[in-house]
Amino acid sequence: MSYVSISVHRLIDCASRMVSISKLVLPILLLLTILVAFQFKGGESGLFHDKVHMHIFNNLTNGVKLTVHCKDKDHDIGAQTLNFGESYNFVFRPGTIVESTLYFCGFRFNTEFYIFDVYDQKRDDFFVGKDCRWEVHESGPCRHNVVDKPNSIECFPWK
Repeated sequence: MSYVSISVHRLIDCASRMVSISKLVLPILLLLTILVAFQFKGGESGLFHDKVHMHIFNNLTNGVKLTVHCKDKDHDIGAQTLNFGESYNFVFRPGTIVESTLYFCGFRFNTEFYIFDVYDQKRDDFFVGKDCRWEVHESGPCRHNVVDKPNSIECFPWK
């Protein structure tokens, strides 16, 4: 066999191995692309996380009305004024690949105004599961810890 013939056989062998590898790489890249697309669809679609149901209750004393306005980087949920015991509710799906979902709300009552992160996926995912419940008090918001310590409440001061 001549040198040219051996080189051609090696080239054909190398090309056939590359085709085999590309048959494996292509489906993996396609799957990763789909996962990333679901992740960045604005929190409305996901593959692995259940939807979170957010409930924010006015627990201010003396019949004080509470105005709540919540949003994340892509969605403005809108403002609503609550009487004592009423709740502000919305539903979203946390991120799947990068756990970075963050919802924050503005709270206005009397002459006070505060902003607070009502859902920080890194902080809350383990504690709230599918049901995120907050009570708003004059001293700050309190989160019901549904998953970690059922029937317990953790309060945060206004900043």
